[in-house]
Amino acid sequence: MRTPRLPGHRRPAGPPGKRARHGGDVGPGSLERPVDRLERRLKVLLAVVVLVAVPLVASGVGNTVYNHFTLVRQTALARLHPVTATLLTEARSSAVRPGAQSGFHALVRWNDRNGVHTGVAPVRAWLHRGADTTVWLDAHGAVATPPPDRDFAATAGVAMGCATVFGGVATACGVRWALGRSMDRRRLTQWARAWERVEPDWVTRYAR
Repeated sequence: MRTPRLPGHRRPAGPPGKRARHGGDVGPGSLERPVDRLERRLKVLLAVVVLVAVPLVASGVGNTVYNHFTLVRQTALARLHPVTATLLTEARSSAVRPGAQSGFHALVRWNDRNGVHTGVAPVRAWLHRGADTTVWLDAHGAVATPPPDRDFAATAGVAMGCATVFGGVATACGVRWALGRSMDRRRLTQWARAWERVEPDWVTRYAR
């Protein structure tokens, strides 16, 4: 004989041994506070910035630097011309010549259609007297600063791109750390306010 079912009584749904949830289904984010949702969204935004925006900015910076030094080299090559010169002195660091440009310099001698000339020119480091080197002259035949090397533009572009990535990631990490500290302080403040409301009833009910 089947046991009569009481009016209004519903058999729990689901497999035996599992209790039905009271008050409706509780989603995984139903206990998430507004401050928690805000923190999660800001962290997602920072991740997007690091993974998308930072590489794009770094690529733009690297290309800009590369194009700049490429233009500098092309401009220098258009107004300068190289000659082969012989060192009359050892290559010396500019540190021993106050007011000189950075790098190494030496007294050199070169020949052209106007005769023999001497002058102080920038040279490679640690060249010895009697060694041959390339000296760059301007339209008036005066010694000029050599144009940037062929690979300098690429090296500078890569370096600036890497520096931009490092700076962007470091900034994002700093913002994330500051965000976590700020959110933690906010949560502690909310918890303290909630405890102020709950404490009197809690103490009255259980402090016996």
